[in-house]
Amino acid sequence: MKHEFNIEKPPYLQEAWPGKYRLFSWHEYAVNIPYPIFIVTTLKENGRPNACLHSWGSFAGGDQGYCSILTLLDTFHTASNILRTGEWCINFPSVDLLDRCMQTITCNTTGSDEITEAGFTLEAPRMVQAPRIAECAINLECRLEWEHPLCAGSDWHVFTGKVVHLALDDLACELDPVQRMKNLKTMYNLRATLNPQTGEIGESLLPVIGEM
Repeated sequence: MKHEFNIEKPPYLQEAWPGKYRLFSWHEYAVNIPYPIFIVTTLKENGRPNACLHSWGSFAGGDQGYCSILTLLDTFHTASNILRTGEWCINFPSVDLLDRCMQTITCNTTGSDEITEAGFTLEAPRMVQAPRIAECAINLECRLEWEHPLCAGSDWHVFTGKVVHLALDDLACELDPVQRMKNLKTMYNLRATLNPQTGEIGESLLPVIGEM
């Protein structure tokens, strides 16, 4: 049996914190599609590394280019860094690096080196200026192709960048896809589930392929 919902937020949905359903659509919690977790690295205006733990993105392309597609709030430092430099790196951490990933959220002052202060190691990029994270098995170096508001009046903006170089650890070169996912221990963002019929909120999870 399917339940049908219009786009308007049901009046019985209560916010767990002020502005929750302004920044994040209630649909996101109702549909709750898992997103892979990665770290977007850029350079601040003062040249210090910036690290943004993120999961709102995807990857696609053909023979004209393979692209990283990010959705960022226009208030994010990462958004302003990309608009200024036109470059970023995508770094995929394993679940073993979760504690260091969480440190990137707190080590975020203007003068901070958000990579090394979180316990990661800076790795020199090959084609862009944005730094890579050495501990991450997959690094994608990207250059901005275009940027546009997600929809009219939205605080969210879409950034599409062509991947101009990639670095893969041996773990990411395993031919068997199941074994490769087990090697990488990729984390996925699974938001707190929402029952749109009742407004009841479930718990957030951090699933890892092969460990569910």
